[in-house]
Parts: sequence; C-alpha cells; structure tokens
Amino acid sequence: GDRAEAFTAAELLRRAWTWAGGLQGAAGKRVGIWHPNSADFVAAFFGALGAGATPVPLPWPVLEGDLQGALARLAPVVARGALAAIAAPERTRQLSGGPGWVTPRPCEGFAHRPGPADPAFIQFTSGSTGAPRGAVISQQAAAYNATALVHGLGLGPQDVGVSWIPFFHDMGLVGVMLASLVGGFTTHVLRPSEFLLHPWAWLELLSRTQATLTVAPDFGYAFAARRCRAGAYQLGSLRCALTGSEPIHLSTLKAFTDRFGKEGFRPEAFVGAYGLAENTLGVCVGPAMEPLARDPHGRVLPGVGLPLPGMEVALDGPQGEIYVRSPSLMTGYFDAPEETARALVDGWLRTGDLGVVEQGRLFISGREKELVIKAGQKFHPSEIEQLVANSVDAPPNGVAAFNAADQLVLVIEQRRVADGGDTAKVRALIVERLGGRVDRVEWVAAGSLPRTTSGKLQRYQMRD
Repeated sequence: GDRAEAFTAAELLRRAWTWAGGLQGAAGKRVGIWHPNSADFVAAFFGALGAGATPVPLPWPVLEGDLQGALARLAPVVARGALAAIAAPERTRQLSGGPGWVTPRPCEGFAHRPGPADPAFIQFTSGSTGAPRGAVISQQAAAYNATALVHGLGLGPQDVGVSWIPFFHDMGLVGVMLASLVGGFTTHVLRPSEFLLHPWAWLELLSRTQATLTVAPDFGYAFAARRCRAGAYQLGSLRCALTGSEPIHLSTLKAFTDRFGKEGFRPEAFVGAYGLAENTLGVCVGPAMEPLARDPHGRVLPGVGLPLPGMEVALDGPQGEIYVRSPSLMTGYFDAPEETARALVDGWLRTGDLGVVEQGRLFISGREKELVIKAGQKFHPSEIEQLVANSVDAPPNGVAAFNAADQLVLVIEQRRVADGGDTAKVRALIVERLGGRVDRVEWVAAGSLPRTTSGKLQRYQMRD
C-alpha cells in the first residue's frame, strides 16, 4: 500500500531473537511459519532455526478475509508435517484448533547454531501434479543454491530487487529472501495481493526504485501487460526480469516487451529460469528469448539457459525426462521413504519434467505425468491451453487441458458471464492446429479453476 517499512539485516536479526525466545523448547521439532510477506516472516524463519527447530513455510492467503478458513485448508500440511507450533501474527491467535501459537519473547541471541547437514526448512511442494510433499532442505543445500543463483545472475550489492512473490513459495524464499541476504543487495517487497489487485503497483515500484532485478511467473508478466497502461513507467534500469515457476510463453514475453518497450524495457532482460523445490530452487538460468529450440514436434520453446554453478543436467532421451545432480538436492521427502527412493536415484533427482538440450542449453517441453494422450498422439497441456486461451481471450492461466479416462477435456474460464462459450470454434481450432479432437468442453466462471498457492493449475484435482 502507501506504507513502507525498511529493515537492515541487523534489525531483522534482533527481531529473530525474540521469535527464538518464544520458541524455547521447540528444538528438534517442526514449526509452521505463517506470515504474509513481512519482516516477521524473515524473523520468525531465522528465529525458528536459532531455537533449533525446523521452519515449515505455510501458504498465507492472498486475501485475508477468511483466516479461519485458510487455516483449515492448511490442516493436511500441518498434520503431515507433524507441526509442534505455528509462528503467526498476533491477529491470528484467536483462531482455535491446531498446534499452539507462538508469541515473541525478549531474548538476546540464539540458543542453537545449526550444522551443514541440519535441516534449514521443509518446503512442501505446490501439489500441481498430486498431493503436496515435503522436501527437506539442508543448511548446506540452501546456502549453496542461494549462492549459485547470486553468482549465476551476477548479483551484488550494486543491485536493487523488487518482488511480490510470496516468501512461503520456494522462489520467494530462496530466490528473493535468501538470495538478497547472500548477495547483500536491497530488495523491495510487495505482497501478492497488492500485485493481483493493483498490478501497476509492481511497475511503479520498479520505476521508483530503479530496480535492476525482478522476478515473476509467466502469468504475472501477462497480467501486467494486459492490465497496466503504457507510458507511465521507467523500466530501463531492469537488466534481469526473471521468469520461471511455470511454463514460459513467447507470446507473453512479446506482449510485455511490446507494451513497455517505450518505457525502456529491453527484451534481452528476460531471463528464463528452471528450478524445483527438490533442488532447493534453481537449476538453470539464461536468456529466455534467444536462442530458441524446436522440439521433435516442431514447437518453438523459450530457453531456460545453462546449469547454475555446480549443477548437472541430463536427459534420458532426445526429448526425455530431466535428471538433476547438485549439492543443493533435497535430503529427501519428509517421512516418505518410498517417494524419496523413487525421486532420488543414484545421486540424481528424477524431476518428472521433460526437456530438450541444444548447445548445452535447456528448453522445457512439459511434464511427463501430465502428457495428454489422444488417438495415439501426445500433447503437452500447456500447448493446448495457450492455443485456446489466445483464441477465446481467457484470463491468464484460465484454460486447463487433461485426460479423463479416454477423453480429452478442456475447462475454460470466461471473463464475463454469458450464455456459453463458442465450443464449436474451440473444437475446430484443435482439429486444425493440432490434428486432435476435444471430447468435452466446459465453460466456467473466472477464478473457478483449482490452483496451487503459487498459481499453478491443479489438473489432477480437476480430473478427479
């Protein structure tokens, strides 16, 4: 909003001591960190570590109208993580049920100093392809990945960052919070609700601070290009506009560049990123728009660059599953030895993502588990979804494609409630462009599709 608070690292450290004081007795246990983007999220996170506990970032609701309901939706993670307590704002402590609420208490220093192999946090994955799983990230892995990102992007004290990504998400936690601390540069933080309600607040802050670095998923850039008027910003200082966390669409990059090119935004500022919670966060970064690869089906794919320092990437075929080996791999999934054994094989992480490598650079083509199969043909949901979204003017991330039994199903959000969408047009488009047939098309109100806390479509949930 209009209020701004500024904190030095030393001030955050002193605030972290008070959270550690409130967590006395939590050593060896897991503690939920349930805060919006704020100084108290940072302080509670490090306060938990200083008390010998393991932080578990919990999704804070985008809109705070129903905190009781938001807490109820966290019940599966709270139970699965066996949380002993929750560090949360004062206004939430009247909520009943669940683990005890933690109150900051005066304290001078930390009682515990973790070692490299101790857990730094447990990051529950978004659940975009199934039930959430808790990736256990060690101190060493977290420090390594944050440092690799800083070096891979050439960041330092001269940089200025701006972000609205939530801290509970791995991109916000590692790519924004930890990278800022490791790199020693100032970061200006908005809350996701500020961006979603007023996307121009992001661009205004970029202009006012003359930021050199920002980060958003593809839908964030698409939303800003659609909602923000051109001619009101100064974006020439941006040298790194990181895009990751979900499929990158060339149409989005072009729309943002066309919209804000006169404000000084340069297309070469777009940096594609590939990462996942099981590798703490980052795997690859690099120019998103050049060079571009074509997969075996002839689709043009934006690039996500070269592996970060110390990262190894391998494929099990010309277009195959991506394997990652690095010092920042998770220790395993929390309390899930069978899932851990399937994911970590001989020191390599099976990502479940599909990719193409060209001249050493990685290009992401989809997720193995979400391939849509129809009449013997295989499609990546994102290619169908993007094609339809551009045709029917759906909201960002407002089309879902998936298999239900033997049927190919499309669910499409409408910007305005009407008698129904043009189903015949959609069917004809898929036949003409992809040579496939849609069995079922459903039109729903905007905002109806189930999404994870990071905005990814939950296709499995829709299918069920």
